[in-house]
Amino acid sequence: MTRRRKRVIFRTPEQRTKLWSRKMEPSTYAIYLERTKPIALPKFMMYQSIHEQLIQIVKNITSRYGIESVKQHAYMWYVQGLWYISNRYKSKAKQIECDALFVYWYLLGLKEDVLRQLAKALGIKISSWEEISKRIPVVAPPLTEEIIYRGTKRALAETLERVETDLTDIEITYDAENRPIEIIKTDKVTGKKKKITLKYDAVGNLIEKTEEWL
Repeated sequence: MTRRRKRVIFRTPEQRTKLWSRKMEPSTYAIYLERTKPIALPKFMMYQSIHEQLIQIVKNITSRYGIESVKQHAYMWYVQGLWYISNRYKSKAKQIECDALFVYWYLLGLKEDVLRQLAKALGIKISSWEEISKRIPVVAPPLTEEIIYRGTKRALAETLERVETDLTDIEITYDAENRPIEIIKTDKVTGKKKKITLKYDAVGNLIEKTEEWL
């Protein structure tokens, strides 16, 4: 027997607004509040005690570093985040989440030493930067034509810095009449060699020139 599919109901914004309004009717909300308040009250009281402890931790540590009171709120949010993580995660997952929160607030401009001390006060040891960096994937940029061009240009410039301005070595062989009959050109960058052979007629005119790569 196939399972019966639930009917999907699509509501307009106006319909959702009316539905919310009915839920928020004082008489409806009073029943909900009456039933949930006894359950929530002990948890609320417990958290208020914890919240007070977190406030004292932040005040004690930030006062050592001369942190302005207006910035203490940011450190308080950081500590609350650590407390939340500690109650939700364990072991490796907890460490990763705490390190991520540390990096987040550090990048927002909070002091590294203060962030680490606050975590330590909660029994949390933030990983070293070396350990944190190992978890960050290195994403290579797409190999575009512009990147290839700039990379090739830079590589060529670095190569040219290591050779003379004249990029070609030339060796010339002369005959008895002091005429060049063989020229060997060596490219200093690539190392390739080209041989040029010259031949003359009886009166010394150039009649043949051949080139070949060695």
